[in-house]
Amino acid sequence: MTVTDASYGVTFTYNTQKSFVVSRSALPDFGQSQAEREMLAAINAERARGGVCPSGVFPAAAPLQFEGNLHKAATLYGRELAASGKMELPHRSRVDNRVPSQRMVDAGYRPVPPNGIQWVFGESLAAGMNLTSPAEVIAAWKGSTSHCAALFEKVLDGTAAQVTGSAGTYWVLNIAGW
Repeated sequence: MTVTDASYGVTFTYNTQKSFVVSRSALPDFGQSQAEREMLAAINAERARGGVCPSGVFPAAAPLQFEGNLHKAATLYGRELAASGKMELPHRSRVDNRVPSQRMVDAGYRPVPPNGIQWVFGESLAAGMNLTSPAEVIAAWKGSTSHCAALFEKVLDGTAAQVTGSAGTYWVLNIAGW
């Protein structure tokens, strides 16, 4: 498969099989915490309502379904951010310069999209010393044009990972699909 991620100006390929099945369970060593389950539930409640963003009004969207490979990618990137004590923008890894779509595929998210369909990969970040409430994080994302749009993107696979480091709590929302 070839993926063109216009947001970051990268094109890359990966191998997959038509029999690929998304993982609706957490992967070994990447369990979903209670806080992460609560965040996904809060995001889905927001999606069910639709929302007003700086970029416009978004209609209600179907709930995101937890996807284990996306959770692994979000957790690994959250760990990288927490270890550095910084939030990297524009979402390029300081370790290997990989962008969100590449990290999601690297973590095992490798479905086969229908021919001619454009992939959607989205990643939203939030960080702070006391940023633990889903409502606070969602409010921060809703204040940003691109992050708010990602909350209502018409995809079904997603997850939120929470990692705490010495500089505070880091949230990584990964969404993907078509």
